Amino acid sequence: MKITQDEVVDNQTTLHIELEDSDLEPYLDQGYRRISPQVSIPGFRRGKAPRRVIESYIGRDGLLNEVFESMVIEVTDKAIEEQDLDAVGIPRIEDADTDPVQFSAIVPLRPDFDLGDYRAIRIDYEEVVISEDDISERIDEIRQSLGTWEEVEREPRFGDLTSIDIHGVVDDEPVWTGEDITFYLDEEGSSPLPGFPAEIVGAQINEQIDFTLEAPDDFRDASIAGKEASFSVTVKTVQERILPELNDEFAQGLPDGFENLDALRAQVEEAMTADAKSRTDAEYQDKVIETLLDRTDIEIPPILLDQEVENIQSHQDRFLQQSNILRDDYLAALGTTEEEALKQAEEGADRRIRREFAISKIAEIEGVEVTTPELDERFNQLFAGQRMRRGERRERRESLAETLKFEKTVDLLVSIAKGERATDDTDTESDRESSADSDAMEAQDDTQT
Repeated sequence: MKITQDEVVDNQTTLHIELEDSDLEPYLDQGYRRISPQVSIPGFRRGKAPRRVIESYIGRDGLLNEVFESMVIEVTDKAIEEQDLDAVGIPRIEDADTDPVQFSAIVPLRPDFDLGDYRAIRIDYEEVVISEDDISERIDEIRQSLGTWEEVEREPRFGDLTSIDIHGVVDDEPVWTGEDITFYLDEEGSSPLPGFPAEIVGAQINEQIDFTLEAPDDFRDASIAGKEASFSVTVKTVQERILPELNDEFAQGLPDGFENLDALRAQVEEAMTADAKSRTDAEYQDKVIETLLDRTDIEIPPILLDQEVENIQSHQDRFLQQSNILRDDYLAALGTTEEEALKQAEEGADRRIRREFAISKIAEIEGVEVTTPELDERFNQLFAGQRMRRGERRERRESLAETLKFEKTVDLLVSIAKGERATDDTDTESDRESSADSDAMEAQDDTQT
């Protein structure tokens, strides 16, 4: 195998690889074994014709085409190892040819960068406080959800449910029309136009009211935006929400059957505190990582950035396809263009890659490791009862180990930012369980496949 390497530019380099006949032999043999059962040769049973016969029948290129993709990947890995490159990501293959067999591989390289004094990062952490008003508001939401509607003989108020006849006109053209329309009087509501619910409040039952409203300049229907609309509305019925009385009986009647109102308040406080803390912790973690990245200058290989952008866009496309949403409609709903969406994807990709590099380097410096018991516990939580082959199981464990390592490193960085510790928090060798236990588990799992 002949390998020439271009100069390293922007943390990436290009390998030009050419294979000689001796290099191709094992791949030609793989191609023969793969294609032989599929080819019918006169005088031979399927799969029994010698390689020279198959090769003369479909040609040397025919054998290579069967394994070309996997051959290129394998050969590129060997070339990277021979050139002693610290590669990251997936090389991009270009200029592939079969006569002679040659191709170029653009290889992204791990950038060298300085994290600075990340141990000096300090960010105030605001403890979560749930007030009595917060608890009361949440309990009131529960009451509202259990309320019933009863018709009343009075003028409509905000919070009522009404039945109305409506006729709305713009430029002498009817736009909103209907009879016996159910309409909730939301004080913050803006449908069909801002100010409409307020016009209904106080109206007399079965008496038509007439009024005009102006559509906002940024109204969702451009043909109506900025124009005046005339409405004729008749309120037919009014329903008031009747709420259950807030007492011990109310708490006891809920699905969880609380002992009394105090027990309900305690559970609501606990749940709200947990939710608020989860949000606060996530926001704080993002703030810590952003502070780290602001102090860190990392030159990302362009090919690595391109690949991450492609991953982001592919993920979006799959989501839109599964949701049966056209991309143009999706962009219009977000109020953005294709160019702006691409820029957002590039910014997101840049941040994600820099974050991965920075956290990975901290893990290396701090000696962060994932113990076998930690990996086993999380693995069993995620995949308990699932059967998988040894190779698949190993891949999932390796991927999960990287995820756990990332999480532990971020936790370490967060604790530093809080001022809880300024020294490394790594596991000692005596705390680590032998990997033989993990191998034994894999062997045992194989017996189930």
